[in-house]
Amino acid sequence: MVKKFLTCCLFAACIMSMTACKSGESNITQEIELLEPMNAKLETTYVTKMDISQVELYDGAVIPSMEEFSFDANGYLYGVFVTPGQKVYEGDVLAGLVGADYQTIQNLEEEIKDLKDSREKVFSGYDTELEITKLNGGDVSEKELDTKQKKDLYDFSLKQKETRLEELKKKDIGYVCITAPYDATVVAVSSARENSYIPKGTAVVALDNGGDPLITCDYISETAISKIYTCYAQVRGQKLDLEYVPYTKNQLKIIVNNGVSPVSKFKINNLSDKELYVGDYASVIVVKNFKENVLAIPQNAVYSDTTGSFVYEIKNGERVRRSVTLGLSDNANVEIIDGLEEGACVYVKS
Repeated sequence: MVKKFLTCCLFAACIMSMTACKSGESNITQEIELLEPMNAKLETTYVTKMDISQVELYDGAVIPSMEEFSFDANGYLYGVFVTPGQKVYEGDVLAGLVGADYQTIQNLEEEIKDLKDSREKVFSGYDTELEITKLNGGDVSEKELDTKQKKDLYDFSLKQKETRLEELKKKDIGYVCITAPYDATVVAVSSARENSYIPKGTAVVALDNGGDPLITCDYISETAISKIYTCYAQVRGQKLDLEYVPYTKNQLKIIVNNGVSPVSKFKINNLSDKELYVGDYASVIVVKNFKENVLAIPQNAVYSDTTGSFVYEIKNGERVRRSVTLGLSDNANVEIIDGLEEGACVYVKS
């Protein structure tokens, strides 16, 4: 009897337990569907007005103000005779350039000189022998003919070389050099090797011209710079206003054609109260697409699906889906063009 009573009690307890579970499930399904795990912290923010812009960062450096020097003709590098950091004085030769036929011209001039010296030495002896033979009453006709033939061969060879030399010199640049126009320190030199072809206008040596230092960084085109909102640099915790220094079309063409990666250079405005040293690291900051005082929310408050972008607005403690039209984003915040009003509370993904 006791066993039957216990069995009935256990059965009734199980029934009650199952009923309670079903009742709990029913209550849960009636609540708002959670977008995050049940133990996730609920975070919210408000639609506020702020300035939004897109920013690009470039690694840069402080460099001395410098003047670059190049050759006025195409040719082959004879040599760069200075090194970075070297002190040079007005009139010092910095680098030399020669034409394609420079070495051929040098060789021809040497050959012509040797041929003239040889001719004079050889035929001065022949002339002496002929004179002695004549004085002794001998027949010199055969000797004179032989001497004339040899002179003609020498003269023919000499004429060929002199004509060739004259033709080469008409079109060859010869030897051209770059000289320092003032006392200065060498900032940089070309990495081109001796006998490398150097197009006209290619920078070969750069001298510190004593001006204010510059900022340099990876190349930013003049077209890209013309579309930005502002550009500045941070050096030693100081904000520096920058002014872009463009290349001429010819300069850029020469740089690219030589397989050299161009860099961007900037003048620094209002430098008088700044502390800078050549070699300092500079962070160049380019601000694009600036918008002032626009409605915005954090980027991670925005969802998207096939219908477009949307957020969850918190209304009376519940999350309500709102479709939104987005504008400019700075990767942290995004502009709200339509769909929400200022002060609205929205859910933020944790």
